[in-house]
Amino acid sequence: MSSSPVQILPDRLPLLALHNIIIFPLMAVNITARRKEDIELLLACQKDNELVAIANQHRAGALPLTYENLHPIGTACRVSQAKLNGDSHLEAVLEGVCRVSFLRLLNTGEQTQALIAGYQEREQHSDSTTQMLMESSLSLLKVCCAAGQPLPEAATLLLDRINNPGHLADLMIIYLQPDFATQQQALSAISPKDRLKLVHQLLYDRQKKLKRGESPGPIDSARWPRHSGGTRSDNENEELNELKKKIAELDISEQVRKTVTKELGRLERMNPSSPDYHNILHYVEYVSELPWQAENQENLDLNQAEKILNEDHFGLDKVKERILEHLAVRQLNKDMKGPIICLVGPPGVGKTSLGKSIARAMNREFIRLSLGGVHDEAEIRGHRRTYLGAMPGKIIQEIKRAASRNPVFMLDEIDKLGRDFRGDPASALLEVMDPEQNNAFVDHYLNLPFDLSRVLFIATANQSDPIPAPLLDRMEIIALPGYTEEEKKSIACRYLLDRQRENHGLKDERIAFTDEALDTIIDNYTRESGVRNLEKMIGKIMRKWARDKVAGNPLPKSLTSRDLTDLLGPTRHHKELAAAKSRIGIVTGLAWTPTGGDILFIEAALMDSKKGENLTLTGSLGEVMKESAQTALSFLRSLSADYGLGVDFFEKHLIHIHIPSGAIPKDGPSAGLAIFLTLLSLASGQIADHQTAITGEISLSGRVLAVGGIKEKVLAARRAGIRKIILPRENLKNLEDLPLAARKEIEFFGIDTIAEAVPLVIPGIGGPAIKKKRKSRAKKSATSTIPTSAS
Repeated sequence: MSSSPVQILPDRLPLLALHNIIIFPLMAVNITARRKEDIELLLACQKDNELVAIANQHRAGALPLTYENLHPIGTACRVSQAKLNGDSHLEAVLEGVCRVSFLRLLNTGEQTQALIAGYQEREQHSDSTTQMLMESSLSLLKVCCAAGQPLPEAATLLLDRINNPGHLADLMIIYLQPDFATQQQALSAISPKDRLKLVHQLLYDRQKKLKRGESPGPIDSARWPRHSGGTRSDNENEELNELKKKIAELDISEQVRKTVTKELGRLERMNPSSPDYHNILHYVEYVSELPWQAENQENLDLNQAEKILNEDHFGLDKVKERILEHLAVRQLNKDMKGPIICLVGPPGVGKTSLGKSIARAMNREFIRLSLGGVHDEAEIRGHRRTYLGAMPGKIIQEIKRAASRNPVFMLDEIDKLGRDFRGDPASALLEVMDPEQNNAFVDHYLNLPFDLSRVLFIATANQSDPIPAPLLDRMEIIALPGYTEEEKKSIACRYLLDRQRENHGLKDERIAFTDEALDTIIDNYTRESGVRNLEKMIGKIMRKWARDKVAGNPLPKSLTSRDLTDLLGPTRHHKELAAAKSRIGIVTGLAWTPTGGDILFIEAALMDSKKGENLTLTGSLGEVMKESAQTALSFLRSLSADYGLGVDFFEKHLIHIHIPSGAIPKDGPSAGLAIFLTLLSLASGQIADHQTAITGEISLSGRVLAVGGIKEKVLAARRAGIRKIILPRENLKNLEDLPLAARKEIEFFGIDTIAEAVPLVIPGIGGPAIKKKRKSRAKKSATSTIPTSAS
């Protein structure tokens, strides 16, 4: 017999105190609980498949439980059966799992818990002394049994297979049944060798009594842990028959049926008191309850689905269009595999709630699994059945709960998956998120293929960068860039106001929000791409009105911006506006943030260089932005002559670049062009246009490269009063995502090179003159490199 696999134990367990009843690992004991608290504890542990710590009291029934009144070593047990016998008491079967040491007691109010340290028997190499004790104890046991009650056949088979000294000692103690003090001494002996010495002494004393003709007492073979054979009750036989009938009616593959039939056969041959009996029974029941073929009848009516999506959400046209396309294809191809969609966008834009709308539109069950902070691979693929408290992963658990194999399954916050010594959940998701593989997904607990191809998986993320590339490659990315001010106002009027009125009991109070009040809340009290904080602010206003209504105070007929200071307090955010006038060494840049776009005032100052330094950067800048600044400076130095700067200008001067809001981290390459123009304005002494905003990455060859977040940046510039924006020519195609009003109010300039941006921002530096100088330099350089003919 090999040792049991190492079990995963919590650091604390609920405590049940007994008196003069020792439960060893591998042993099943019937107990009767009469106290209400004990009955509730055992029922809860059985229902949740949790362990309970069993301790013996020095004085029976002493309450409250104290550490001093308990033996310090007890047993972690599984409640395999618990049956109420009327209202007075409960009959339960406890199966010993492993020894535990009680470190201290914790009174949680509802029940007493014990902080524990577990001691589990592991396979180990026995030394010569231990091996000799094992062989001698077995010989003495057989001698004693020959003179008294013989060993049952199951016990003989078990002893022949056992190779763990600790397990052998425990089984012999169970078999010999010494007095309580000796049993507690054996339970408290953590070392297998110490237990074997105790058993050997007991058998030796028994043999001496036999030689003297004394009766050593009967050996209790009824307490031997049986691993096969035995009888079961009529209820258990009926339970097995119902389970067999249920399995026979399932529409499952031959592989699944063969595996489950084999496990049912093991159950029929197994004693119900065996610890493995209930594990196998739970496994077979779980397999029988899975929706192997059960599906919800889909709604494939495109008009009805579109109506539902528009009712629940404003905007989000790309997502709605993708779902309607999926329904159209499903009408033409019933066997289409479920797509894997990933909604990427800032917080509060409606990614999670959109999943519920999609499920409602398609008439499917909705499942949401939050992946934020998940570190354990077993959360996805389940535990192997060899572990204590093993269970399937969340994927199979949720599908079983939905009772349908074609739900809408939302994997929320997939970009926040963790990774540590317990495994990599993102790698475990690779099979789940691959339409070509997930038709045979294997959970570790089931160890059977389950078809996930009918599931519509929808992942959500705030950013796509943290998602591992192999996982990202399996998903179709749909970007949700955030809402404009006009869209936020429409969402508030259509959804948020009515919802908050109903939530706060003001459904009958039709207090109007003026446009001016909503604009003020959006601009000065929230700074976000979504509407989550906007709804919180509306809810805060409703709470104050609810209090006034209960107090009998009159409610206003409308809300204006003048009332907001009393209701919400001082403004939380200052709306960044473009500079009042143009200056030397200050350029307006654009930035993307997780809460939307923003404008940046990039400032530069010139001073004498004393230590040979030529560039200082401040403003909580990231490495990429620092490299962009260094690139801009290097390119400007290469063009010193073109812009009339002295050869030693940069050696004599220290340039300090600062980007305000220094407490806010900033990073990314998109400020490269703005930094270059700031440096050029400072070095040349020419004023930069404050009404022109700039974004774009630059290279050392003078090219302007495409950047991201164009919609958010343009909307931020619009809020600040900017009316001209310079951006890479490749990004002009992104302007299609902008509202029509924004495209009409702002003039856009698409450029390919840095030279094209200079006259647009710094009018004092002429473009054609610079080009002429550069051509002259290039011609001169080419002439000097022509080889002369040999003399």
